[in-house]
Amino acid sequence: MIEIRVFTHPTCATCPNAIQMVQRLEAQDSSVQMKLVSLATANGREIAKSANVLSVPTVFVNGTRFVGVPKWDDLLEAVNHEKENL
Repeated sequence: MIEIRVFTHPTCATCPNAIQMVQRLEAQDSSVQMKLVSLATANGREIAKSANVLSVPTVFVNGTRFVGVPKWDDLLEAVNHEKENL
């Protein structure tokens, strides 16, 4: 399973785009699972702090970090890279 963590906040204007992109990928690839982390919660802020997330959206494909909405091809490349390492 490849977990994609999406760090978001309810007031973020571009976060829905990042979420929709990962949802699209999740629908196409059963090995992908999205985990949303909201910085609107205390737990989400703690997770973000431990991951050094300073802005939203931030997307992690295991060790690969995208700050902002990733390009579709870059996201696919990161997922394919993780598949090779499974």
